[in-house]
Amino acid sequence: MSNMAILTDSSCTLPSKVLERYRIKRVPITINIDGSSMADPCDDLETLEIFKSGKLKRHHQVSTEAPTVASFEDEISQAIDSGSRNIIVQTVNRMQGETYNNANAAASNIRRKLQQKSKDISIRVMDSRTVFAGQGLLISETIRRMLAENNQAEVRRNMDKLSSKIHTYVLPREPLTALERAQKRNEKAVGWAQVFIANSLGIHPILCIVNDSSYVAAKPFGFEKSAQQIFKHAQKKIAKGLLSPLVTITYGGPLSELKQLPGYAELVACAKQHNVQVIPSVMSIAGGIYTSVGSLSLAIACEGDGWEG
Repeated sequence: MSNMAILTDSSCTLPSKVLERYRIKRVPITINIDGSSMADPCDDLETLEIFKSGKLKRHHQVSTEAPTVASFEDEISQAIDSGSRNIIVQTVNRMQGETYNNANAAASNIRRKLQQKSKDISIRVMDSRTVFAGQGLLISETIRRMLAENNQAEVRRNMDKLSSKIHTYVLPREPLTALERAQKRNEKAVGWAQVFIANSLGIHPILCIVNDSSYVAAKPFGFEKSAQQIFKHAQKKIAKGLLSPLVTITYGGPLSELKQLPGYAELVACAKQHNVQVIPSVMSIAGGIYTSVGSLSLAIACEGDGWEG
């Protein structure tokens, strides 16, 4: 992987040691809060401070903007200047905004500039078909296969296929906040009436995003019970066999809180027994905005679904 670089947008998070070791660069989205704009700091500690500040709560006007074409161009150029000859850009689901289109435009611009200079550089833009923890899973599995196989073109083709099998489960801490903001990115898995009822009854719907679509997988009462069901579902899928020996989890708060949720320890133990790696990380700011602070996202790659929580 010495000549490869992976770029993604900052909706995706992975542990800092993974980002650094494999030269994964997160291209920052823009965060708009009550009329003020800032670039995503792409830093766990700063993200946790923003979560803690209350700035992302429902009564604030919060939105995001995709990384620009220019920002993708800059990062691709930097990767080339540092010696990378095989550059993969994996973006959030193209249904969630302009990120994929901007990355494609940037790649096309760079290819035109390189036409007369170098023909040994490959730039590939991939739609992850998923969000949040699912993006982290696709990147992690891409790296795992690149390290294990010699044919990088074959790996990329297989990752295109795998992306349609990634099931990303999202559990909002505040369902009403999540719905209001998710509507801004064309998320229609849950209707207003369902969410108002859920909000009043203490129901925490579990959403599943897979292959450019989404639906409600389950409607348990209470956040912790819902989290436990997600972890149980993942365990059952692990036991049946996954398409990738990885489980990625993002949490909208300190990871110490994630590890205390009911069912998490059992999931880790089950994964270890089946030689599956669990990769937890702090949720991105985009995740905190669109699912609400304190939310949970878990991704696995598997055939079919059938809720088993």
